[in-house]
Amino acid sequence: MEKNNKKRFVLVHGLCHGAWTWYKVKTYLEAEGHCVTAVDLAASGINMTRVEEIQTLKDYCKPLLECLSSDDDKVILVAHSMGGICATLAADMFPSKIFAIVFLTAFMPDTTNPPAYVYEKLIRSVPQEEWFDTVFGRYGKPDCPLEFALLGPKYMAKKMYQLSPVQGQEALVRKDTDPLHVYISYVKKILWNLKITNVG
Repeated sequence: MEKNNKKRFVLVHGLCHGAWTWYKVKTYLEAEGHCVTAVDLAASGINMTRVEEIQTLKDYCKPLLECLSSDDDKVILVAHSMGGICATLAADMFPSKIFAIVFLTAFMPDTTNPPAYVYEKLIRSVPQEEWFDTVFGRYGKPDCPLEFALLGPKYMAKKMYQLSPVQGQEALVRKDTDPLHVYISYVKKILWNLKITNVG
């Protein structure tokens, strides 16, 4: 591939997943000559941050933000699911480093509501019994409650990986692995205006 056609991709995983979800896409793009980084957001994949350490959206997105701050190349951000919120934050903080953003069935925040709005809307739209073994929990201070979700193996098998071949289902939560977490704040006090200057 000619150097001027070579692109830099940064892949952002979705809810309760990690960089591992991009293994096929990453391999394909690299085989085509592109530079590819798949990040593990905080408390996700192999990132060892404890969910209790995450207090802001910036905390959750920190690995992505660090990735972008460490390089001067323009990137194509590819975000899936919940990763769309992090990609939006990153694009707002580093506009000169973003060539394009691809929202792959991803949450795309608006300029009116807080970042968690699309997540909250999704949670309310799914009947509780259809979440199967998904765990929702709270942590943090009573005046600033923070919430997390842990998608259970039954939920992922029935709702996310039901069309995957058996060989691809190793992505499901395996015995003796640390849970994959996702950070969401329902605190309406967080200022969200796509300038992100007051978050974190």
